[in-house]
Amino acid sequence: MQILICANAPPRLALLDRRRWSPAWDRRRPDHHTGMHARRPRGNQNILDEPRDMEEMVNTIRVMLRSMGDGEISASAYDTAWVALVKNHNGSDSPQFPSTIDWISHNQLLDGSWGDDLYFLIHDRLLNTLACVIALMEWKVHGDKCEKGLSFIRENIYRLAQEEEAWMPVGFEITFPSLLEMAKDLALDIPYDDPALQKIYAQRELKLKKIPREILHSVPTSLLHSIEGLRGLDWKRLLKLQLSDGSFLNSPAATTYALMQTGDKKCLEFLDGIVSKFHGGGK
Repeated sequence: MQILICANAPPRLALLDRRRWSPAWDRRRPDHHTGMHARRPRGNQNILDEPRDMEEMVNTIRVMLRSMGDGEISASAYDTAWVALVKNHNGSDSPQFPSTIDWISHNQLLDGSWGDDLYFLIHDRLLNTLACVIALMEWKVHGDKCEKGLSFIRENIYRLAQEEEAWMPVGFEITFPSLLEMAKDLALDIPYDDPALQKIYAQRELKLKKIPREILHSVPTSLLHSIEGLRGLDWKRLLKLQLSDGSFLNSPAATTYALMQTGDKKCLEFLDGIVSKFHGGGK
């Protein structure tokens, strides 16, 4: 039996990963049974072996809370890639945040993918990799890195059908199909009809049916965190759900999409602040 300890991610999201959060001490916690580094489950949860009695349980939680501090968040290639797509607001044909392009070019993994270098989760790797390839292709830079990324996608997309849904990043069924549409527009060579994608498309339709568009535009919902994966939105109404810092639920990707669609200055100020703070894509 296991205890699930839930913790909210600290507010300093910036270009950092909003999908997977763990306390600093848990970044490379070995699995007691295999000696391998334990995978993190979907959501903000950390799994610990159950203490033998109530007193030990209380002491365990106290130690966890004392050691947690402000927490630690891993750099998000996905969010960084979205911010990299923002065009310069002075009218020139160049990125508004060139440091994000630099971050992407310097953080490709040896296998050609982008994502968590400590845990190989195929949903995570494909989402991050496709986003980064799109960003680089949009600006027509680092063609060699793009091809390595595309090769990784082509060789591994079938694995989506093999990995458990528990490891799927939150909002994946909304954001990944949207990235595939963007990839088609760029004529990227990807197996769009791979059988592994059919289930993702079905999950997307199911989730969209659960939250009617009227509710989406009226109150903050989970879909607001992944609005970059949605089309046909009423931005005049959605901007009323914008946070005071200019973001949409502290999500760089969602805020970037809002900026692209509206040109809202508060969105730009939020993105400018986090890019400056985290030097393009990471700490």
